[in-house]
Formats: sequence, structure tokens, C-alpha cells
Amino acid sequence: MGVGRDAVRHAGGIYRKVLPWGARHPVQELEHLQEVEHEGTSAATPLVAILGIILFLLPIVALILGLAFAAYYLAG
Repeated sequence: MGVGRDAVRHAGGIYRKVLPWGARHPVQELEHLQEVEHEGTSAATPLVAILGIILFLLPIVALILGLAFAAYYLAG
């Protein structure tokens, strides 16, 4: 377990050096985006909401499309 933790810390250090504005942990970034969306005070609020809808619907559409192609392939 210690090796994985060290690798994550090392990668985080590299990202902090490469990205001058700093990189947040994905969970922290998600919580921040949810706060921005709920407050509605930022200009990015519509973008965050639309992106959330797209990311929610994308797997559903991909699944339906995959099933449709599979049915077409098996029927033909």
C-alpha cells in the first residue's frame, strides 16, 4: 500500500509543477463545481449544468446505440 501512496504523491507533485495554477483533487473539483452550480452566481453555471447533463446522457445513448447495432447485426 505504501508504494501506491508514494506514486500518487509523486504524480501530484509533478502535476503541481506542470500546472502553475495548481491541480485539485477530482473529488474536490467536483464538489466545487456543484457549489458553483447551486449558487448560480458564476458565468460558468450554465456550462456546468449542460456538461453534467451531457455526461449523464452519454453512457445511456452509447448503450442504446450499441444495443441497436447488435440487434441489427444479429438480425442480418
